[in-house]
Amino acid sequence: MSASPSQEEAGLARRQEQEGQRLGLVGEDLVVDNDDEEYEDSALGEDDSESCSTSLASSAADFKYELGRRYHAYNDGKYYLPNDEREISRLELQHRIWYLTLKGRLFLSPLSISPESTPNTDAPPPASSSPPPTPFEVLDIGTGTGSWAIDFATAYATAHVTGTDLSPIQPSNVPPNCAFVIDDATEAWTFGARRFDFVHARMLGMAVRDWLAFFASAHAALKPGAWIECQEWTAPFRSDDGSLPPDCAFARWNSGDAAAKAGIDVSAPRRFPELLSEAGFVGVTDVQAKWPLGPWPKGKREKRVGDLFLEDMIEALPAASLRLYTRVLGWDEERVMAFLEEVKKDMLNPDVHAYMPVHICYAQKPLNAES
Repeated sequence: MSASPSQEEAGLARRQEQEGQRLGLVGEDLVVDNDDEEYEDSALGEDDSESCSTSLASSAADFKYELGRRYHAYNDGKYYLPNDEREISRLELQHRIWYLTLKGRLFLSPLSISPESTPNTDAPPPASSSPPPTPFEVLDIGTGTGSWAIDFATAYATAHVTGTDLSPIQPSNVPPNCAFVIDDATEAWTFGARRFDFVHARMLGMAVRDWLAFFASAHAALKPGAWIECQEWTAPFRSDDGSLPPDCAFARWNSGDAAAKAGIDVSAPRRFPELLSEAGFVGVTDVQAKWPLGPWPKGKREKRVGDLFLEDMIEALPAASLRLYTRVLGWDEERVMAFLEEVKKDMLNPDVHAYMPVHICYAQKPLNAES
């Protein structure tokens, strides 16, 4: 007698949890390096640079300029971070951090697709009357610079990847199985029902205010048996040894009060498992890691991630705070920048052993889903 769908799904969930415990991701456990072990970036002996560095496409978009930064024009004001060259460089840096954290993986979901070499376009087509296979449809929400989408399309020639974002800042020279469109994922999705085999969403914490509605939209857009994966950090920063003073500027910035007043829940990823289940997904798996702020933990890989994340956060301070603090809190630019200088000093303090919790949460749309 075969197992019922619910029994199969429960068994799948258990297998996924066990698999997650075996992944050994960088940053699963952090230990302070009191021995000050010798560390150089080159000690890793691996190429962790971004895999795609093509020139950005020119665009006639009417970008908004304020506070010395450039911002998106489509649905102006819904997203507080800029889209200028400085931010593009930071997003590429962030892509490298994820690459290191996941040890070169693009995803953890158990997708039914395998890497294939790019087909030889000069070769004649095979003599067959059969229609070409249906591509594995992938949707990358909040694609940013498009690096993840391009990497996936490059690695999986049988896939077709659609990346969406508020800003047209993606390269023009992309694989033929990759495309980018301007879209706001916090509004009604227009892709049609049951279209995608995989929905990928990374670092949308400052963009999505209603995560349950977001997951419901993804559920409707996925085929039965398809997967969603969210890769997010979860504010606030933490320190297990009490080295982050509660009254310092970093701690005040870390409180997330400004984001909360803008309707943004920076701790939402901690609730992803229950929200995904409520949206109708099964086999929910939440894999967690930690990004150290600076090279304070033991381990060369952990130090490398810490170095990159500190660089990321120093640049993210003005990017994430300027528009938010001036528009939501009513501060003037001079006050914001003075405050951020204090925060920066705290972040650069080697005696502060702070880290950001990271979640890689994936789930499956039931095989017997009716909608």
